[in-house]
Amino acid sequence: MAVDMKKILADGLLELCTKKDLRQVSIKEILAKTGVSRQTFYNHFLDKEDLICYVYDKRIIPEFDLNSAQVSFYDALLADFYRMKEHHVFLKQALAMEGVNSLKNHMYRHAQNFDLKWHQKAYGSQSLPDALAFATTYHASASVSMTLSWILGDMPVPPEEIVELITRMRSIGMEKLFATSKDGINPYHSRPASQPALPDESRP
Repeated sequence: MAVDMKKILADGLLELCTKKDLRQVSIKEILAKTGVSRQTFYNHFLDKEDLICYVYDKRIIPEFDLNSAQVSFYDALLADFYRMKEHHVFLKQALAMEGVNSLKNHMYRHAQNFDLKWHQKAYGSQSLPDALAFATTYHASASVSMTLSWILGDMPVPPEEIVELITRMRSIGMEKLFATSKDGINPYHSRPASQPALPDESRP
């Protein structure tokens, strides 16, 4: 069985940040913790920030995989928010790190890229209309901003509450924008039974 070096390095980083501020953890310490060589580390990651973003993608938001773009939005986001609670210390420390390759910037880029790909798949073979592409990018950025506020504010409301709010806000206007898609279906229709329809979803 092949050794998963990325998993080993991710595990080592997460363990180290339970004992020391993530901003102070060095690559040298990660190597000492994991027994991985410096060359092997750089064969897999550009730097510590790249490893941090890998942890976010694979350990915290695995359902939002850019290679698949298949997701039940509410269910996937709720699972992710519970993982965010589990890794709150890691996330809060990572989000305090600035720079072009910071986790914060990565979260915006990842959300926009995934949502454009997901909406394109839901829309069909024709290119997304400009209005839908704009709405997709806008809502992806707004969702990340709300997520960042929730994490940095020490998660003041339960995951169900913030996820339902994000899902409802993202659904607004999508009924009309997806009307000309291959199935004419708003991809945000999947929601818990307790969540009432939005005004534009109840129109005939």
